[in-house]
Amino acid sequence: MSKPFEFLWHGQYNTEHTEYTFENTNWTALLEKVQNLTGDRNCAFDGLYHCGNRNLVRRVLLSDGESWIARFPIADYGSFEGCERSAWWTADRKFILDNEIATLKYLKINTSLPVPSIFAHQTSMESNPVKMPYVLMQCIQGNMLYDLGGPGVLTEEQKEKVRSSIASIQCQMSTIRLEKIGSLILGPGDTIEIGPLPASFGFQGPFSSPIDYYLSWAAHAEFGDTNWLKEPTDDQTLKTLKQEVECFLAGLVSALKKRPPPTSSSEGYPLIHRDFLPHNILFDEQYNIVGLPDWEKTYSAPFEVFVAETNMYSHLDSEAMQMVPNDEGGVEYMNDIMREEEKMQTPNRISSYAGNSLRGSPVMHSSGSFGGALSSNTPVYETLPDDGGGSYTSSRCSSVLRGPLNRRLLIFRAALPVY
Repeated sequence: MSKPFEFLWHGQYNTEHTEYTFENTNWTALLEKVQNLTGDRNCAFDGLYHCGNRNLVRRVLLSDGESWIARFPIADYGSFEGCERSAWWTADRKFILDNEIATLKYLKINTSLPVPSIFAHQTSMESNPVKMPYVLMQCIQGNMLYDLGGPGVLTEEQKEKVRSSIASIQCQMSTIRLEKIGSLILGPGDTIEIGPLPASFGFQGPFSSPIDYYLSWAAHAEFGDTNWLKEPTDDQTLKTLKQEVECFLAGLVSALKKRPPPTSSSEGYPLIHRDFLPHNILFDEQYNIVGLPDWEKTYSAPFEVFVAETNMYSHLDSEAMQMVPNDEGGVEYMNDIMREEEKMQTPNRISSYAGNSLRGSPVMHSSGSFGGALSSNTPVYETLPDDGGGSYTSSRCSSVLRGPLNRRLLIFRAALPVY
C-alpha cells in the first residue's frame, strides 16, 4: 500500500503583506464558492495558508479526496498608503493575472503539458464577495526539486531523468504557436484572445511582424544600474561610455530598420515562459514532472527569443555574446533537446538556433532569421572603449550591461540577417 502524498513546501515568505492579504480575504465566501461549484457541503480548508514571493495559496479538501488550490496575489498595500484599500490592485497586476489564467486555459485545451485546470476566478475587486482577486485551480500532487532535497542529492541517473524530462517539456513548448505576437487574455464570456504585450512593452500589440516586436522592446528597454552615469566626470573613457549608453537603443532601432528581420512567420510564434525554472516545476517522488503551475507574464514572440529566454541550462556570455552551457549538464541538455526533436520531428528546432553541442560549436542556418547570431562580423552596436584594464570603468561597464538587457543583446544579434 502506497503512503499518502505529502506536500513538502510550506512557504518561506511570511510577511506583513501576506498577513494583510489573509486577514482581508472573505474565506467564508470563498468556501461557499467551492461548495456551489462542487455541490460538496463538507469541503474544508486544509490548514492555514502558505505563501511564496508573489502569491498566497490555501488548499481546499473535497470529500472525494481531491483538493483544490485557492491562490491570491499578495497585496502590496505599503506602496499605496493613504489610498483606497484596493489601490494596490493596479491595471498592470490585473493584466498579469488575467494573462496567466488565459494561458493556463489555452494550454489545458491545446496541449498535453501538465498544467492545472482552472475552476473559477475573479480578477476584479469590484462586486467580489471574496474581497481579494483569486484563482481556484486543481491541486497537483507534486513538490519542487529543492523540497525533494535539491539537485545535490540526485544520482547521475536521476539527474539525467530530470534533465531529459525538462528538455521534453521545452520541446513541447516550442511547438505551441499563436498567429500573432502578444499575450493571451480573457475576452467576453471567458473566451481566450491574443492581446497586447505586457507592461515592459508598454502594453503595445498584438503584432503580426517580428520587427514591430523588436522596435517595441527597444522603445521601452532600460539599462540596469545607470545612476552613476549622471555623475560629472572628466574621464574621457567614462564620457564615451555615457554616450554609448545614451545612443545604444536609438542605434539599435536604426540597425533594425536598416536590416529588418522577416516581416512575418507562417509557422506562428511560440509562447515564452519567462520563469521556466526548477522552482516552477513539480515532481513526484520518482522525479517525474507532474505539474507546471506558474505561467505569469507569458507571451508569444519570435522563435529566437523563445530559445534565448527559456533555457535554464545555459547563460549568456556577455563578452562572447552567445549562449553557453552552464556546465557539462548543459551540454548534455542540448543533446537531450536534439534527441527529443528527432523523436517529435519538430519543423523549427531549438538546437538549430542555440547551437550543436555535439560538435561543441554553434551551428547557424543562413536561411533563418537567426543567421549569423554567434558569428556575425557586423555587430549591431559599437564595442565600448577599452579602459586599459582599469577596474573602475570595467566594473561600471559590467553593471550597465548586467540584467535583462544583456540577454536581449544576443536576441537582437540573432534577429538580424547577415548580408
